[in-house]
Amino acid sequence: MPDIQLTCSVSGQPFTITESDQAFYKKINVPLPTLCPKERLRRRATFRNELHLYKRTCDMCSATVFSVFDTDVEFPVYCVKCWWSDAWDPQSYAKDFDFTRPFFDQYHELLMTVPKAAALQLGNENCDYNALVAFSKNAYMSPGSYLVEDCYYTRKSQSCKDCVNSNALDRCELVAYSTNCNNCYSSHHLVNCRNCLDSSFLSDCSNCQNCFMCSGLRNKKFCFKNQQYSQEDYKTILKNYATQPTKNTIEEFKNFINSLPQRSSIQMNSENCTGDYIYNSQNAFECFDCFDLQDCKYMFECADVKDSMDILCHDKEIELCYEICSGGEKNYNTKFAYCAVASSNSEYTYACFYLLDSFGCDGFHFRNKNCILNKKYSEEEYANLKAKIIDHMKGTGEYGEFFPIKISPFKYNESGAQTLLPLTREQCLEKGYPWKEIQAKEYASPTASVPENIASTPDSIMGELLACTKCRKNYKIIPQELKIYRKLNVPAPKHCTECRLKELDSFKNPRQLIDSNCSNCQVQIQTTHPEESGAVVYCEKCYLNWVN
Repeated sequence: MPDIQLTCSVSGQPFTITESDQAFYKKINVPLPTLCPKERLRRRATFRNELHLYKRTCDMCSATVFSVFDTDVEFPVYCVKCWWSDAWDPQSYAKDFDFTRPFFDQYHELLMTVPKAAALQLGNENCDYNALVAFSKNAYMSPGSYLVEDCYYTRKSQSCKDCVNSNALDRCELVAYSTNCNNCYSSHHLVNCRNCLDSSFLSDCSNCQNCFMCSGLRNKKFCFKNQQYSQEDYKTILKNYATQPTKNTIEEFKNFINSLPQRSSIQMNSENCTGDYIYNSQNAFECFDCFDLQDCKYMFECADVKDSMDILCHDKEIELCYEICSGGEKNYNTKFAYCAVASSNSEYTYACFYLLDSFGCDGFHFRNKNCILNKKYSEEEYANLKAKIIDHMKGTGEYGEFFPIKISPFKYNESGAQTLLPLTREQCLEKGYPWKEIQAKEYASPTASVPENIASTPDSIMGELLACTKCRKNYKIIPQELKIYRKLNVPAPKHCTECRLKELDSFKNPRQLIDSNCSNCQVQIQTTHPEESGAVVYCEKCYLNWVN
């Protein structure tokens, strides 16, 4: 069947439905999308808040909690313990479906009554100050992570220990200020590195030890700016840089990286893929920050997914799924969901765990199936009613669409959409997206400043009120993170947690593919390097020849 050209109903931009796209939609029995991939991503991301935590009380036990929901939301908010308890039953909020009204109106009413978890968590120990964390211990402000221990400000990472101020780490230990790294140890300021140890300020390096400010190295020791040194000379270089302000070293590191040929697309052990930061994948198209994908498209920050499309931050044993945001683990044929876990053959669910063969439900935290709008049905009743509801939704133009932005429990600027696809207040209001009005805040004057090196940093810094040198927001240093800085001999941060994350992200290109040509052989390539960056961009073949 030929490709189909459509026009996005939100942006007005044209987009293409390929032959393989059509085959996928037919397989999962959904209509063609009406939004382009970018607007579909934006819509999903508005339902995810991982960075903004609010102090409030649990509406069941009155305990003080930190929640992704502010105090002004309509629905009850329970602490993690109360939400997972059997003291409440989501089926008590059940509704009958009304065929005279649109589905999303009825579903919104359900969302506004069913209790929400202050922060969705599963199987953790001492991880109160986190959202969307699972099977972890002693994690602090490390949203989206799982199987991490003693990690602080370490976003969307897995199987890590003693890491701080990092993003997208996999199986790392004692790593700081790093992003998109795998199996690294006792290192800091790494970007896209694998199996590196006792190193710092590296980009796209593999199997390196005791290297500093290098890019594109393989199997090296005692290198500085890609040049080999004796062990003694290397130590002298490190000693000289130890007294230099970190911001100067970071700037020098960026300039050094940009002076070298750049890889058109970061892909490792992958075949027939497009996007950036893709690992161990096959037939993954327009995917970013993902690994272990097979036959997927439009994935963002996902792992272990097969034969799926349009998924954001959803991991582990996922197959034949579509339009999902957050959560994960053992989902098959799950569609249009926020934080679905082990909920196969379910559609239009919000924060549902172990809920099979259900439609339009919210808040199930125990095993169940055959539910619609939180009401239990027999298997036969469920199948008949679901088919009628889908026909009704096709008539209203709702079926096949993710939840509309207007029913998200978060305002646009407190959701993940503002991080991925930022808008101004004026742009949001013009589009009809909700915006959280935040009163201008007078930040307190700092009681101390952070020294340039960790050796000069007293333990008393933990009791001081600090101010971000970029945005002036106040922050503090906790004992656990200071311990890691001392182990790694790296300075404590001078920026707040948000600005630290932005600094990490500045090492990566925008998640947008651009048609270009290899700067060396002129072959056609797709890359995320913007043309105006002036980067020398090589195709994979030329880049590997340069590396070797």
